[in-house]
Amino acid sequence: MKSFPAAAGCCALAALAFGLGSCQHGDLPIYGDHTVVLWDGDTLDFAGGRSPDTLPSTDGDYRLDAGRIRLKPISLPDRARRCDITLDVSLRSAGDPWDKSGTLFAFADEAGRDFLSRMQAGGDADTTTFAGILAAPNPNPDQVRTPALELMRFITPFGVGHFSHTERALGYKPESVGAWADSVHWSADLSGMQQWLTGADTLWVGIYIDTWTDEGYTVSAHIQMEESALACDAALDQHTLPLLNTTKLAHDQRPFTAFNSGPLKVPFHLDSEALNATLDFLTTGHGGHAGGDEFTEQPHILVLDGDTLKAWTPWRNDCGAYRRFNPTSGFWPSTYVLNGDTLEERVASSDLSRSNWCPGDAVAPLTLDLGDLAAGDHTLEIAIPGAQAWTDSTFNFWNIAATLHWQ
Repeated sequence: MKSFPAAAGCCALAALAFGLGSCQHGDLPIYGDHTVVLWDGDTLDFAGGRSPDTLPSTDGDYRLDAGRIRLKPISLPDRARRCDITLDVSLRSAGDPWDKSGTLFAFADEAGRDFLSRMQAGGDADTTTFAGILAAPNPNPDQVRTPALELMRFITPFGVGHFSHTERALGYKPESVGAWADSVHWSADLSGMQQWLTGADTLWVGIYIDTWTDEGYTVSAHIQMEESALACDAALDQHTLPLLNTTKLAHDQRPFTAFNSGPLKVPFHLDSEALNATLDFLTTGHGGHAGGDEFTEQPHILVLDGDTLKAWTPWRNDCGAYRRFNPTSGFWPSTYVLNGDTLEERVASSDLSRSNWCPGDAVAPLTLDLGDLAAGDHTLEIAIPGAQAWTDSTFNFWNIAATLHWQ
């Protein structure tokens, strides 16, 4: 360690103490924490033929897609100080016994108003352009339709809550489960998107569950902002750009089924250099029954501007850890040999390994460091070479989302 004369050391310590206790341009203002309740025990269900809400409900949101989407305009306060921002979600079945894909998503300002008007009007659900699966030109020449930014992806468990205390579910409960859970809870850290979340005059936050029952699910969700107590802890100058989202967000939209035909190419443009860029990537495979893309391991390849970012196989083999959230999961007897003994046990559907998801859990994004990206045009390519075709009997598709962050 380098040593200093006593006097110089005192001056250095004093300077350091001054630097830690004050800001270059004065202390940043403090306003305190802030919470926005999105939904509180509200229902997502499916009622065929239900018309979309054209006026907000008493809770301030709109019901779309026959009840499977709730869309709420909110605003989050701009803060000079850095905030820890958390999205908390609680869910229980209100009568739907199945596992269903779900997502919380957001649009900013005009993109949200455009999404709402198109959903209310209907008839605008082309596979590659609806809701900006890729960024696409808007009929208004001054605007571009952007993809939904995915805040959290989740898969509902089988029947948690509504069926947790039924006699039949109690009879099916394995010894390893002390009691069926009454609900499921997930959290997502949104702190890295503070500038995008608070920079919008109106943030349009939606929740979608692919339910097909008129009972559906009940959901509670809120966004919590906890402001830093440090006077100099400034909010990061962090930019966010949703690149694509193939999740089906409209009743007449088709799932994205083209990966078996080749890579999906996602062009994007940067007006200036993007420093310390990262990519958040979400992928889940669905459909196809036992031999389909939900239950088969499918390698993925991500390529940016001709260079391979990552090649891997997204797969979950820990689904048995969520058994207590799945009281209505189907099960089958399984026979196997261990140490010369033939043993039998019941295997639940919720325990089976799947393409990057488990019933009852949120889906974690893959985060990749990209370094610095030059200003100009770029192309992200997503390939799933073994993706199987959608047919009349096998309904294979992939829900993919990608978001770019940079300084």
